[in-house]
Amino acid sequence: MSRDNWDIPEVFRRAMEEGGWANRGGNGGEGGEGGEGGDGRPPIPPVMRNPLQFSRSFWVIAIVAVFLLSLTWIVNTYTEWLWFTALSYREVWLKQWAVEVVSFLVAFAIAAAILLVSWHLARKRAISATPRFNPQMLDNKGMKWLITGIGLFLAFSYAGTGAAKWEEYLRFYYRSPFGLADPIFNRDISFYLFELPIYNFIQGWLISLLFFTLIGTIAIYAINNLPDIQRGQWQPAQSSVLRRHVAIIGTLILALWSLGYWFDTFDLLYSSRGVVFGASYTDIHATLWVLQTQMILMALTALAVAYNIFRLNLRPALATAALWLVATILLGGIYPGLLQRYAVEPNEIVRESPYISDNIKFTRIAFGLEDIQPKIFSPITDLQQHDVDDNPAIMNNIRLWDYRPLQATYEQLQALRPYYQFGEVDIDRYIINGEQRQVMLATRELNKANLQNPTWVNRNLEFTHGYGIVMNPVNQVTEEGQPEFFIQDLPPQSKVDIQVTQPEIYYSELTTDSVFVSSGREEFSYPSGDKNVYSSYAGTGGVLLDTFLKRIAFAIRLGDSNVLLSDEIDAGTRVQFHRQLQERIQQITPYLALDSDPYIVINDDGRLIWMIDAYTLSDKFPYATPTANRFNYIRNAVKITLDAYNGTVDYYIADPDDPIIQSYSRAFPSLFKPLSAMPEGLKAHIRYPEDLFNVQVQQYLTYHMQDVRVFYNKEDLWQIPKEIFAGTEQDMEPYYVTMSLPGQTEAEYLLIQPYTPAGKNNMVAWVAARNDPANYGELVVYELPKQELVFGPIQVEGRIDQEPTISQQFSLWDQRGSSIIRGNLLVIPVNDSFLYVEPVYLLSDTSALPELKRVIVASDNRIAMGVTLEEALENLLKNGVVVEDLLVPEDGGTDSGGAVIDSPTINLDATVEELINSANAHFAAAEAAQRRGDWTTYGEELDALQQDLAQMMELTGTP
Repeated sequence: MSRDNWDIPEVFRRAMEEGGWANRGGNGGEGGEGGEGGDGRPPIPPVMRNPLQFSRSFWVIAIVAVFLLSLTWIVNTYTEWLWFTALSYREVWLKQWAVEVVSFLVAFAIAAAILLVSWHLARKRAISATPRFNPQMLDNKGMKWLITGIGLFLAFSYAGTGAAKWEEYLRFYYRSPFGLADPIFNRDISFYLFELPIYNFIQGWLISLLFFTLIGTIAIYAINNLPDIQRGQWQPAQSSVLRRHVAIIGTLILALWSLGYWFDTFDLLYSSRGVVFGASYTDIHATLWVLQTQMILMALTALAVAYNIFRLNLRPALATAALWLVATILLGGIYPGLLQRYAVEPNEIVRESPYISDNIKFTRIAFGLEDIQPKIFSPITDLQQHDVDDNPAIMNNIRLWDYRPLQATYEQLQALRPYYQFGEVDIDRYIINGEQRQVMLATRELNKANLQNPTWVNRNLEFTHGYGIVMNPVNQVTEEGQPEFFIQDLPPQSKVDIQVTQPEIYYSELTTDSVFVSSGREEFSYPSGDKNVYSSYAGTGGVLLDTFLKRIAFAIRLGDSNVLLSDEIDAGTRVQFHRQLQERIQQITPYLALDSDPYIVINDDGRLIWMIDAYTLSDKFPYATPTANRFNYIRNAVKITLDAYNGTVDYYIADPDDPIIQSYSRAFPSLFKPLSAMPEGLKAHIRYPEDLFNVQVQQYLTYHMQDVRVFYNKEDLWQIPKEIFAGTEQDMEPYYVTMSLPGQTEAEYLLIQPYTPAGKNNMVAWVAARNDPANYGELVVYELPKQELVFGPIQVEGRIDQEPTISQQFSLWDQRGSSIIRGNLLVIPVNDSFLYVEPVYLLSDTSALPELKRVIVASDNRIAMGVTLEEALENLLKNGVVVEDLLVPEDGGTDSGGAVIDSPTINLDATVEELINSANAHFAAAEAAQRRGDWTTYGEELDALQQDLAQMMELTGTP
């Protein structure tokens, strides 16, 4: 019977139309426009053929909406371009932006091509293969646009993921060899740091993309078969077009999966299975073989699936997939465990020795420990007067000011106004009166949260910058227990031959807001009596708002209409943003990790310059044990300077041998300069960064052991010593000192950290990082003789606690409502001896101003306390526990200096509570003297205890 003569009842015709049928093929075309379709069915109204067709006004609204959503990106991109241009880093921004945009476009094109080609091909084939009486839901333009829209949306998402890797693309393209091969696959380390991460990313990215492509493809074929699916009659395997399409995508997914096993073999060098980080015996003799087997079986599975492109036969694919599953479970899950348990663990040191050796070697290289040559610090003698006399550089630079109490002291004495706040206290050295002096200094920054009248004009135009610094020597104290300032007050007044000529601070650690400078309003600089001193910015920092377009752009970026409305913002005004140090640097070089402690430097011209250390990091260094932060390679590759007035940023390569910074330097040749180009006045203030030093110190606790058997048994494991700060036990922090190394005659600036054995408190070694330009970056370790006992920091803290006169003084201070703050304990090598120094601060409960009241010093077998360091040293060298009058007089008068205490002093006017505390102190002191065998002191403390008890009984009336 001819199809043209079919008589379809009206009820079925309506049902088909409501079901969204459209004509297939024939003369009617895809949409069946005009007349009957090619298969003889009556025409369907356009509204039924295109249920997703949108009006022209809808598309206008959609385009406007997309523009508004993109406006923020457009404005941010434009203003960032202006910012980079103002910094003379336009080429840097253009290259970063170009790489990111090109990466996005390439990834978008690949993703869109794979998704849309596959899905639209599936749609066309599904239309042709749909059963006659199934609803034809795919054959309309609305569905075509829907598929395209979903595909473009997914492509956009995948493009964003691909563009986010622009830094790795740059490293890959400009990669430099390490000149060092891994011990297993004999590939240069650059393969693991620069190439393998890209290969892994692309493989994972493509598998994910193809997986979603496959899901979408199957869904498209299924749409026109919904009635058969609901009846359970759909047989997709019988559809040749579906089978071929799915087989092609499946083959690609499985081939990439197989390739991933090859990449996984290299990842064995990051294994944590064995006794050390890196490939172990089991990894090499079991897991590697398993991965290779899985790779082959998965490749065979891909070929078996590819066979279905030409002919349906699932048996080979199922067979190879079953073999792969068995290999994964039995070989991958069971065999390595059996080998580890029965072959490795009974002979672990023998089996794992070569891999432990590789771990030691590569960890030391990755953290810059390979050049450390330990030396012996011996013989050790007790501190003598000539040791003090022979080392004036040490004695003149012993740090008595702990940075934490000093921060509070700065705030109380030098903030001067509520809206000023000090940044972190820094430690540095300067040549003062021809002598190198160690100093502490901090910048006076603006805290707008404390402004009394925080109007828009005050916050954005008038209060724009901090002002000046405060500096004091580390070892000088006034009679009132306050620092002796070298530079202080507003404007900065200097007592030494260092002058601050540009005290305004527009860029700093605490500054996070945006301001407008060189406007029609003068800016507040500093208070002067009852009046304020104002100035106008005359530098080059910020973006010049010399066009109305720029003002509009920044009004949108800042969300502030006042940028357009203010009459005081004119063509000469500059907008300063990205003013916080780390944020500003990260905007330029987001691929560098920054040190947590920037420090301020006064250069030869009296300008304030920030210095920031930057690191290159990686977590892909083979065999290197990672830190708690998961990176296993670090280099202090760059020194950065930032002008506090103009905001200019300069980058100097400090480690030209680092392949990572070599790749970035090749990518951005105009950005990085050699360290030799740094001005000499700044180069003199380069210091070894504490963050890097802490990482190396932690790794060296274990990796000073290079003998495999000693390492395996952890026979010589070290730990960071403990100290007491503010009554709490904590890890000892590294500290800067000025001293000459053993065997050297010239004093130099060093960063020091003592070590103690694991589980013990005596000192076993100390490590020093050299800071002066001639020897910058060298690490030196001095190990102490194992047969000699050298007190560790916490042991000295215990001796301080046990000393009767010191503990008695602490108890009496506590009775008077004051808090005792014990500062950093410094362990300072002096010739063949050690000097221990701990400052003691007093903080009243009614005041926020700490005062340095005592200095405790100790040597190997003596301990003393004094009002000053000089007095404490003098008392120490008298060979006895000799201190000044430790009990503060009741009238608050000055201490009697240098008195020798023959017996404990009794306070005759004490209250009952004070007598109880005093009695407890005498009892504790007596016990300590008994343990030392000091029976004279023991008897004196018992006598004092009896007097306290007798006086207490008299006050309370107790018989």
